[in-house]
Amino acid sequence: MWGMHEAPVLPDDLESCQRLLQAAWAMQAELTRTCTTLHQSQEHLRRENEELQWTIKLLLRQRYGRRSERLVEGRGQQQLDFGDRDTACDLSIVSAAPGEALTEEFVVRRRVRVRRRSEGLPDHLERRTQRIEPPLPEGIDREACAMIGVDVVEILEYERGKLWVRRLEYPKYKLPSCVSSAVVEVEPVVATDSTESVEIGVVMEPDQDNQTGNESAQLPTETSDIATRPAAGPRSVAQDMVETRCIIQASREISLIEGGRFGFGVAAEVLFSKYGLHVPLYRQQDRLAQLGWSPSRSTLGLIVATSAELLGPLADRCRQRVLASENIGTDDTPVTLLTPGEGEGSRQARFWLYRGRVAAPYDVFAFTDSRSRDGPDKFLERFRGILSGDCYSGYVNIEQVTQGRIKFSACLSHARRYVFDAREQHPVLGSKMLALIRQLYDIEDRARTLEDAHRLEMRQRESVPVMQRLRELLDSAEVSRVLPRSKFGEAVNYLRNHWSAFQVYLVDGRVPIDNNDVERDLRRIAVGRNNWLFIGSEQAGNRTATILTIMASAHRHDLDVWAYVRDVLEQLARARAAAGGDVSQIHRELLDSLLPEVWAQTHAESIRTFRTQEKEQRAAIRCFKRANRRTGSQA
Repeated sequence: MWGMHEAPVLPDDLESCQRLLQAAWAMQAELTRTCTTLHQSQEHLRRENEELQWTIKLLLRQRYGRRSERLVEGRGQQQLDFGDRDTACDLSIVSAAPGEALTEEFVVRRRVRVRRRSEGLPDHLERRTQRIEPPLPEGIDREACAMIGVDVVEILEYERGKLWVRRLEYPKYKLPSCVSSAVVEVEPVVATDSTESVEIGVVMEPDQDNQTGNESAQLPTETSDIATRPAAGPRSVAQDMVETRCIIQASREISLIEGGRFGFGVAAEVLFSKYGLHVPLYRQQDRLAQLGWSPSRSTLGLIVATSAELLGPLADRCRQRVLASENIGTDDTPVTLLTPGEGEGSRQARFWLYRGRVAAPYDVFAFTDSRSRDGPDKFLERFRGILSGDCYSGYVNIEQVTQGRIKFSACLSHARRYVFDAREQHPVLGSKMLALIRQLYDIEDRARTLEDAHRLEMRQRESVPVMQRLRELLDSAEVSRVLPRSKFGEAVNYLRNHWSAFQVYLVDGRVPIDNNDVERDLRRIAVGRNNWLFIGSEQAGNRTATILTIMASAHRHDLDVWAYVRDVLEQLARARAAAGGDVSQIHRELLDSLLPEVWAQTHAESIRTFRTQEKEQRAAIRCFKRANRRTGSQA
């Protein structure tokens, strides 16, 4: 070998030169392979570092940043600046033709001042008047003063809710002497202050000389008189035959649990607290103990289980109505399922929400122990129509699996979210795509109040050209240079791979552009999951799905959920007793009358009108802000 500054000594013979060249070529090939390996390793580390940096930014934004995906507030919304450029990019270059403006003219009405809700206290609340007299100077009598007025100040007070016992006394009467062979038919007794009849039951007892018919002639004032209220006995009194030496007594009232001591108000409170306010049962124990009753957790669990069984037919009726409609939105969320003795003791299960649209305004929940497509396939086996949701693998080819029975419509909001999260990798392309998607949402905002046919006409006229421009952008040479495995490349591929599913809403005015309403309603699971943490068994998961179906559907109609659940439990319990204890035999006519929108027609006092007003006000403010943003003017 020679030194760095020494000239190489070349051999004189040809064979030695060839060997020297071969060694040099081998060394060069080895160096080339080494450089290639180092370059690939460096590129891998660069991509990994970029992925980690993106993940860190995403987590920081989710933890500390704004949840809204709107890019810039206020004036100049069209100029998108992602913070890594000296100047914001001009989105007018997105126009399909040169010189075509990206924005359109919109008529913005001056904001109408929202009338503030009266802060006066409701008239139906109990008033407890307390007169506060002023101190008079010494030597002056109050009778000598002339009162010229009274200033009234009303202060709303709160007393902790209380439990109370409804004590029912059932008097027993011995019938007058009658012939042994005679048969006496007992007729219903009509209360003097009520138009409803009271059913009388029969108790067969042996003859006792010391038994009289005046056992309850005098009842305490706090005791309910059974003759002044309708009983809930399931049997027909006209069929009760009484023989001689018999004792008659009113039938027992129907209760949630046979022989139980818990009224329907207690059951409604337990259900509403657990599934409406997300208070676990062990926390409810503390609250009930403060009211003077210390139930065991198993007692509260029994109330929940019995209520779920009773609500099952109504939840099934909601499910039937949803599956009979032609348009359903769906989404799912994970939950921890305990599996004692199996593996790690728990695994991830799923709650599914199937939201009916206008024809079936109910939220139907279902529980599965995994995310396999068997759960949705079983639930949707009788459904025929359009299914809206995210691009879950079990949905994207559902049209082929069901032979056209179900058509899938993809949620555009998911695609926008992927582009938004990865926009920093390609700010210009990201801003172009987001601007076009925002145009589609602006069109939907104006078409929201239209009839289905008119909405479809507007989509065909305005949304289809915008969607075509978005497709041209996806197929452009600029986008083709994006790395497929980058986050932005994944967002682009998401749009490309499911493009036909994103077009479904353009040909049907009933289908929404996204699935945001389903995601919003599914948040009740996420909020509750932070409190009750897990599902104890598959049976508990199914019970939870049943109760959530009833409560979420009532909440969707702005009902007083507690009042609705209480009345439904009582009516279903009476129907169960009339059906001989079999809940599956409850008549469909009763179930239809208990559906939220039907029940609300006869219970106007249980409709939360303030919620409806708040929704309308928020919707008006959102429309105003969007119109303001489109015109580029300040609010």
